[in-house]
Amino acid sequence: MNLKHWIKNQIINLPRPKHGGDIWKYKNKHIEDFSSNINPLGYPKVLEELIPRIIHYVKFYPDDTNKLLKEALAEKFNVPEKCLVVGSGVTEILRLISDVFISFGDYVLIPTPTFEEYSFCCLISGAIIKTVKLDNKSNFHLNFDLIYEKLNNKIKAIFICNPNNPTSVVEEKRRIIELADECQRKNILLILDESLIEFVVNYSDYSCINEAETYENLIILRSLTKTLGIPGLRIGFLVTNKQLCKYLERARVSWNVNVIAQLVIPKLLEFYDKHIQDAIKVITSEKKRIYDILFRGKYPIYSSYPDANFFFVNIEKLGMTSKQFKETMLKKGILVRDCTSFGDYCYNYTRFAIKTHDKNTLLLNAMNELIKERVG
Repeated sequence: MNLKHWIKNQIINLPRPKHGGDIWKYKNKHIEDFSSNINPLGYPKVLEELIPRIIHYVKFYPDDTNKLLKEALAEKFNVPEKCLVVGSGVTEILRLISDVFISFGDYVLIPTPTFEEYSFCCLISGAIIKTVKLDNKSNFHLNFDLIYEKLNNKIKAIFICNPNNPTSVVEEKRRIIELADECQRKNILLILDESLIEFVVNYSDYSCINEAETYENLIILRSLTKTLGIPGLRIGFLVTNKQLCKYLERARVSWNVNVIAQLVIPKLLEFYDKHIQDAIKVITSEKKRIYDILFRGKYPIYSSYPDANFFFVNIEKLGMTSKQFKETMLKKGILVRDCTSFGDYCYNYTRFAIKTHDKNTLLLNAMNELIKERVG
């Protein structure tokens, strides 16, 4: 029997995207995970008190409307409740966006390297992906002139990650708004992923979240998974205009947010601002310490000063591929992100998150040891 007869053509040879945080592979070993870009402080400790209090609610279905959660998000982020769609992480929301807006044969523009789920979700819908390569000569900033050149009448949507993953580069709000204006003139959907923006100093100066409802074509993504340090609970949301929200809600998977997340997130949002502020203090001081030790001295590796909570590092002069670097660091108890899956030209880059002082010291010691082994 030919099973492929039943399978959509675009899925038959579609590879799975790869991500950081694959700590489960090493659960029997003592490994410190620097591969996922979440809050270095982890989750607010009140979560440990909240979950036992509500665990009995797992015998009920979640509220399919996500009403309490939406009300809390609307108040915290100062956006209308009717402009919100909530999901089990940004990855689920990306699949929803693709389901609603991307049809077979649509052209989608994506700068690379960037988060792999954008292209993955669109390819499942049968899209044709067009790319704009980010150049290390400009420290991987977006080439807006080249993007504008490629925004022709074939393009249905464009995905922008700000700050970008894996490059840790943030773009000015002014440039993003100009792009949104141009996309609106050309009837192109702009999906702006701000999942990591709250780890940028003065992030409110860069975010477009409060502009989303005023545009016909702009969708903003946010991740509480990352900011609250709760990747195991999976929670994200989007903000857009009420009309687009209406269609997204129609297509959303029923009961898509688990009841534990629905009940604890409103409470955690009461501690949100302080948790982010405390994290930024740690990120800011530790970022400088790591940069001064690894990239201002004698080590043959390179990274520009990151805008977000992680480093994107060129390790070419170590004579190692990204995969080899990951495997070697694992032997030293450190899990970093193999960047090969971001594209062929990332094969000699690695990515690691900024964590707390003591944990970062473990990373620095392991890297110092590795570099001495490689170059003496």
